[in-house]
Amino acid sequence: MTRRYHSEETKEKIIAVSTRLFIEKGFEKTSIKDICDALGMSKGAIYHHFKSKKEIIEAVRENKSNHIEETVEHWLNGFEAKTAKEKLTLLLEKDIADQEAHSLDKAFSTQIKSPDFIVSTMKDSVQKSAPVFANILKEGNKDGSIATDYPDEFAEVFFLLLNIWCDPVIFECDDDQLHRRLQFLQSMTKKMGADIINDQTLEKAEKLLQNLYSNGDQA
Repeated sequence: MTRRYHSEETKEKIIAVSTRLFIEKGFEKTSIKDICDALGMSKGAIYHHFKSKKEIIEAVRENKSNHIEETVEHWLNGFEAKTAKEKLTLLLEKDIADQEAHSLDKAFSTQIKSPDFIVSTMKDSVQKSAPVFANILKEGNKDGSIATDYPDEFAEVFFLLLNIWCDPVIFECDDDQLHRRLQFLQSMTKKMGADIINDQTLEKAEKLLQNLYSNGDQA
């Protein structure tokens, strides 16, 4: 029990320090030696827990996705929304504006063409992001601000389109194509009974994606 506890504690330290270094230096420019030096550990100790730097960034990604519900709850506590529709619009705006939430996106962009990474992102979208979103859609059905017969499916498709299809690194596109995809997503949500993406939010999302991935191939 004690040995397992210390092993998990060490893994958490490696993930935490690696996260900071990936944000500061980028994934490609962060070496295993950098991680070892920051932790005061040997390479052997690192490799005891992670086989490669790629495995470390996957653990970083999983750690981030595991805190989605906690992050959303924290954001919701700071909102003054009267309806579920307002909550969802504010959540989207907060997510776009929050620099901490996107601090690792540049690092992830270097891995995002990996089939395993894409599958992991898809699973997280459906299994972790979507349920939180769907619960608020169901609140909207009750308070009358949203009217969709398929809140769970709506949420799943929404995040698959936003996180995968609208990602210009996974599905390469120019600025005009990205704009049209986001407009389609806006139109789809409205026709599905949840008019949660206003023009201002769409514009901010477009700029975020353009800025994050403008040099994605060189990141």
